[in-house]
Amino acid sequence: MTHPVAAKGKPRKYPFVNMRIADNSVLDTIEGRHSCRHCNRSRKFFCYNCYVPVGKLVNLLPLVELPLQIDIIKHKKEIDGKSTAAHAAVLAPHNVRIHTYPDIPDYRQEDGVVLIFPSATSLTVPQLFERDVRLNIDDNYGLPKGHHMGTMLRRRMDEIVGETEVTQSPRCYTFGNLPVRRAVFIDSTWNQSRSIYADERVRALRAVVLQNRLSQFWRHQRGSPRWYLATIEAIHQFVLEMHVNAWGLNAAYRGLDNLEITEGFHQLAAPLTVVAPADCEEPESPYNGQYDNLLYFFANMYDLIHKYYDHNDLISYRRPI
Repeated sequence: MTHPVAAKGKPRKYPFVNMRIADNSVLDTIEGRHSCRHCNRSRKFFCYNCYVPVGKLVNLLPLVELPLQIDIIKHKKEIDGKSTAAHAAVLAPHNVRIHTYPDIPDYRQEDGVVLIFPSATSLTVPQLFERDVRLNIDDNYGLPKGHHMGTMLRRRMDEIVGETEVTQSPRCYTFGNLPVRRAVFIDSTWNQSRSIYADERVRALRAVVLQNRLSQFWRHQRGSPRWYLATIEAIHQFVLEMHVNAWGLNAAYRGLDNLEITEGFHQLAAPLTVVAPADCEEPESPYNGQYDNLLYFFANMYDLIHKYYDHNDLISYRRPI
């Protein structure tokens, strides 16, 4: 996918270059609104209450098959039309479901469920695969004295540091035997997420932390650092990490070049990178953009925002790293 608009002002890297995102230019041609076939509400691209496409997009959207199930817990004050959580439910309808807190399942009764949430006891994705890595937790993650990782995350996680492990685990993984069957994401502001995390149905889950990746989200959230990802970005990052640790990374794939993922990710992916056909996108083959279409709507809206606003003028992209 290439950037449709010439860059203005200070040169910047287009984050989605070389990613395998389907041509979303059809979105720019849609005029007016259409009725949702389920609730009859008027929507432009999809219904963010029923999570289905509307109008001619019903038969045009790419569908993404994920290797595991995704649950999104949405705070009741999160505005449906502004949240990116609906993107996942529309583009991966067989793998994603959304709950509005406090109406959520009791995940303590289900095996293989993890919570994507940074805490002092969080595991990393490579650790789920029993790879020899650890988190550098020196100096309380850089937090001020008296603050706890699970209740106030104001600084970035220190990089994940590899130890002695240099080869991929010999275990053969399939969509059916991954170490995680369901991943739970919280869709809210950081302050709202803490109240959801306090619920024992959620807090009892093993927490998993993602590699640092700079967010490309244009919506400014006061007090949040640049690596605080939009929900759809976080889901993409998680399934990317899961896939690479299970099946490796295709050496020919260049879609990660401009995503601004921490160097720690690339160091851990290096021994898992394999030579494979450049056009191979089989589900259990080395990562070659199989989940990039999760960013189908996100990338289109990013382009639209940057047609009208200079990147360097947007507050969201001037947040601290």
